[in-house]
Amino acid sequence: MKAIIWKDWLLCRRQKTFWLLGAIMEAITLTYIIGFILWLGTKNTLLVFMMFGPMVAYLSPILTVGTSYPNGNAHTLSMNKPLRTDGTVETMRCSDRPMAQYLLAKSVMPMLLGLSLLLPPVLYCLYGGALTPHDLVSPEMLYTLLTVLALTFTNEQVILASHATTSGTINIPIFLTAIPMMCFMVLSMFISPWMALLVMIAVGLLALTVSVIHSRHSYPTTFRRLS
Repeated sequence: MKAIIWKDWLLCRRQKTFWLLGAIMEAITLTYIIGFILWLGTKNTLLVFMMFGPMVAYLSPILTVGTSYPNGNAHTLSMNKPLRTDGTVETMRCSDRPMAQYLLAKSVMPMLLGLSLLLPPVLYCLYGGALTPHDLVSPEMLYTLLTVLALTFTNEQVILASHATTSGTINIPIFLTAIPMMCFMVLSMFISPWMALLVMIAVGLLALTVSVIHSRHSYPTTFRRLS
């Protein structure tokens, strides 16, 4: 798992598109969160973070989609560019390790990026007084953090399960992951923070279970090294 995570980081670090899109998405996140706080008032700061946690979870897997297709066509505007994998899936299948490790490892970088996208708005609000240190351990903020982790993991698994072969087909799972984003953005406005937290825990556990089942079904460990 460590090798996959390190490889994903190297691929991200070397891609100019990754840094450009990352800066744009960070600007979008800051603009929306700070803008809504100014609009609704600082008394609703935690509600704003609850609303936009799912948006952060939607953006981060898009940033790292190129790690599965390092030939650079994942972020192209063309719809028919072929996507070429780097053989990591086949290597894992031949290594006698469970493919669930691969799926989990591929989700680490998006989840870390999701937290990094969320960090600047939190620090800015702490600096400006819209958040207090006590707010960081409130159920609303815990829900926001868990949303970023759980939904990012879920969205990444959807993208991995698509087995896209062209730059056009990779857009289908990306569009599909916008559905839970919108659902949870609306849900956060109508239920209590503790209930929302329980729902997100259930979503995370469900996504993990489905991911393990999917790995056993789609990646049977029938390949072995020749020795």
